[in-house]
Amino acid sequence: MLTLTDRAVAVLKTVCTPDTPAVRIMALSGGCAGVQYRMGLEAAASADDAVIECSGLQVLVDQSSTLWLTGVTVDFVESEQGAGFVFDNPSPKAKCSCSGSCG
Repeated sequence: MLTLTDRAVAVLKTVCTPDTPAVRIMALSGGCAGVQYRMGLEAAASADDAVIECSGLQVLVDQSSTLWLTGVTVDFVESEQGAGFVFDNPSPKAKCSCSGSCG
């Protein structure tokens, strides 16, 4: 469904704590490319979550985000412009026109 690069997993593991050991990744309709991505720390999975294990990192995806996240790769990128997570969706509904500041 969803893929995280080794860099993304390594960075996410540094922010997880014993109280919030899991990362929730969500996709919502909206934004100039048709999808907005969100991430947050969670204490535990909900009953309807898909749980993905990525090199020891627990990633939670709610049912409504599953369709939007199928085929998406999450990476962590550092450049002169800054650092952050990048969501690569091979089949977006539309192309972003704001120079990559979406998501």
